[in-house]
Amino acid sequence: MTVSLGFAGWFQCRLATDPDPADEPRGVSGYVHALPGEPDLDRVVRFQPEGTVPRRFCPPIGVTVHSVRLDGRPQADHPLLGAAVDLLGTPVFEGRNGIVADDGFEPIVPFHLQISADEFRLRRAHRDREEFPFDDLKPTGVQPGLTDVVDATGIADLADVWRHRKDQVDEALTHTTDETARTALAERSALLANTRLAAIFPFRMLYSIALTGSGECHDPRALLPGPVTLNRPWLADFWLGGWDADALSGFVKGTLQVVPASTARVAEAEPFAPPPTAPRAPRRP
Repeated sequence: MTVSLGFAGWFQCRLATDPDPADEPRGVSGYVHALPGEPDLDRVVRFQPEGTVPRRFCPPIGVTVHSVRLDGRPQADHPLLGAAVDLLGTPVFEGRNGIVADDGFEPIVPFHLQISADEFRLRRAHRDREEFPFDDLKPTGVQPGLTDVVDATGIADLADVWRHRKDQVDEALTHTTDETARTALAERSALLANTRLAAIFPFRMLYSIALTGSGECHDPRALLPGPVTLNRPWLADFWLGGWDADALSGFVKGTLQVVPASTARVAEAEPFAPPPTAPRAPRRP
């Protein structure tokens, strides 16, 4: 039996863009800037609100489980629907301005995925120690996928969203007296006017990562059909796309597949190939 946990939601990553160096803390020459009143850019990929820097009129950050399947069969009203999906260990896009990977092909380092809800916790690392140049963590490619992104986000044209958001930002600007807030809103208004930056919205970075490191399954209420095994890899298949350069956020959608320990033992006991047949007597001339 295979347990498939589908997840989706908005994530945030505040990182400088070319031609700024990857560790530029404020943003100088690229289109990303830490606005007045905001903390420095830190490149961390965040799936949950903690540590994010929300901007007004932008979608809320939060990645959750949206489907549970057992051997491909959907489980309606499963208790894990809505569980939080997170990346542990302050992961970053490790591209380093093309030194490690080109734009759009950056590995997420480290990669340690966790799903949690109340007392339930399921987590596992790709490896306990990641090794340069992180080839196993790089996406398999970058592809346009407007249909998939629209279905996931409900947004068919980010430029239209930005035009509406710019109206909201400009309205807030007329009523804001704090000088720091006014400067930040004015900078956002200028960026939102440049709708060419919305053109990357349909593109997706495709990842397929086998999790073979340490992990745990704490399941006191038996939400899964038995304990899961750490003797076989878990598989995380997902894409990152729907990039919103104003919100500094994008959308993630994917699946984590795990195997219950009882199923793994059965699979190990049953060979993939049929047993050899008895040798035939040699044919007489």
